[in-house]
Amino acid sequence: MLKFIQYIKNKLTKGYKRCYIIHSNTSGKFYICRVLNIYDSEEEAIDNLTNLLNHNINEECLLSNFSKRQEL
Repeated sequence: MLKFIQYIKNKLTKGYKRCYIIHSNTSGKFYICRVLNIYDSEEEAIDNLTNLLNHNINEECLLSNFSKRQEL
């Protein structure tokens, strides 16, 4: 997981504003997932996911915060 996070940070510092990952599960299925933001804590990530699912914020808001991150 640490290598993955470092990979994303390297892409962002090079100016990439869109980030996708390939996720797999135990059934052998693969998913393309869009990264909306990076969080320092699981609690913060869960809070924002809850707000997203309850329509309190939208993907554009999360992406805006993601692209503005200075400290990675």
